[in-house]
Amino acid sequence: MTKTIIITGTSSGIGKALALHLAQSGHKVIAVGRTKAALDELSRTDPSHITTLVADITKSEDRLKIKEVLPLGARGIYLVHNAGIAVPTLLADLSEEEWDQHFSVNTKAPVFLTQLLLPHLQNGGRVLNISTSLAHGALPGFSVYGVSKSALYLMKEYLNTELLDQTIVCGSAMPGVVDTPIQEHIRSTSITKFPAVGLFLGFKQRDELLAPATAAKFLAWLLMETDKEQFMKGDWDIYDTSHHQHWSTSRNVSWISGVKFLPLLPMATSLLQMPKPFHPWQTLTAD
Repeated sequence: MTKTIIITGTSSGIGKALALHLAQSGHKVIAVGRTKAALDELSRTDPSHITTLVADITKSEDRLKIKEVLPLGARGIYLVHNAGIAVPTLLADLSEEEWDQHFSVNTKAPVFLTQLLLPHLQNGGRVLNISTSLAHGALPGFSVYGVSKSALYLMKEYLNTELLDQTIVCGSAMPGVVDTPIQEHIRSTSITKFPAVGLFLGFKQRDELLAPATAAKFLAWLLMETDKEQFMKGDWDIYDTSHHQHWSTSRNVSWISGVKFLPLLPMATSLLQMPKPFHPWQTLTAD
């Protein structure tokens, strides 16, 4: 069945790849982002299936633009909250502005965009939040990112208790460590500001970053092919092998024995107590 699917943060990375994947499957995609040139390029790839909209989801007037682009009377739409911000900052250096910005993009905007679109989500709609393992386990320097994403995950749980009678279901997925501009920014952070930067440099050096197309294929399967009970359950993890057969057509899954961390600081032992989702690693391909 063809669906109308709104995706935020489609100027690059996972959002762009997911928009392309869903459009190729015949769905009507409304691709939202802040960079007009990138969105224009995306629209040209499949103008019959992709409608782009320049909007800043942190602004209420721009969220209204997203609602206004929907066809009159549209029901049962799908909504993917992909836009996000992740700037590594230690508590000693964290400003109130940085805190507010993370919560504005990662938590507040998705909540109130969902609220605004409730009439269009009724009768079979789905909301998919893009999550992270840092919402469930701590890494020094990512406190505000992790807490803002943890709040979004818990909001998913609450919405599922409130919206089921409207046949709206909410899901959450961790797409892994993906080769995106956010990763580039993290790797460019100085070790004094982000002592664990060597971990992310190592991902790149060892070719452990997932391609955006791989993440998109996983997310599209979850969004389009799972039943509502499956979709709602927990925080889906791309590294969980139990679902790979459903979407990874090549089944090219190779285990990496463990993360080889670069030397960081004398206190590296305490810094590198990694949460479980980071270990062990798998390399996945989508085709």
